[in-house]
Amino acid sequence: MASKYLPLPEAAARLGCSADFIERLEREGLVDLKRTLDDVLVISTDAIERVRFIALLTEELEVNLPGAEVILHMRDDMIAMQRQFEEILASLVDEVKRGIASGARRPRGGG
Repeated sequence: MASKYLPLPEAAARLGCSADFIERLEREGLVDLKRTLDDVLVISTDAIERVRFIALLTEELEVNLPGAEVILHMRDDMIAMQRQFEEILASLVDEVKRGIASGARRPRGGG
């Protein structure tokens, strides 16, 4: 799925923070910003959600930026594990369905 990009000032206004705050997060390696061919700094909607989460941690919960970074990495790992678990579960469900379907086709022996 392609991400939508917004100009940095527009994203900052939507988030209620400064563009400087977002640029600082980029310098810290916590979000990625891109430049258009017209040299306009833009941010993806996924990165906007990441900034929103960082702002919640730092402003509302008073977590410092290094702590927020650790939490973000843990969150990313948990999301990846959840996706992996969902894939394994879907695979198991498919396997069980195939087993049930093949078992229903087998003739039952009388004895």
